[in-house]
Amino acid sequence: MQQLADSVRVPRRTFLQSAGVRRYDCHEHVKAVHGGLLPLKHSEMQAKALSQDEQRESLSELPTMAPRQRHDLVAIIKSDLMFGNHEAKRRGAKQ
Repeated sequence: MQQLADSVRVPRRTFLQSAGVRRYDCHEHVKAVHGGLLPLKHSEMQAKALSQDEQRESLSELPTMAPRQRHDLVAIIKSDLMFGNHEAKRRGAKQ
């Protein structure tokens, strides 16, 4: 991975985040990142947390949102994602 990141002259983490966004195959995320509407790390988080329909709905609202609203939306998604991971671990421990 490091060699690939070096070959395109980006940090390894950026390379991995972009691969994560591509893995979830939402082209709107790529456009949002390139357009400066959403940082790559937030785009990756949304791609992991939301279904493709939810991603498209969320991304369609981004241009009309103030930066603070975007920040709040990402915080909500992040907390939901973290809660989901915690619940999955808890359920796994019970079994």
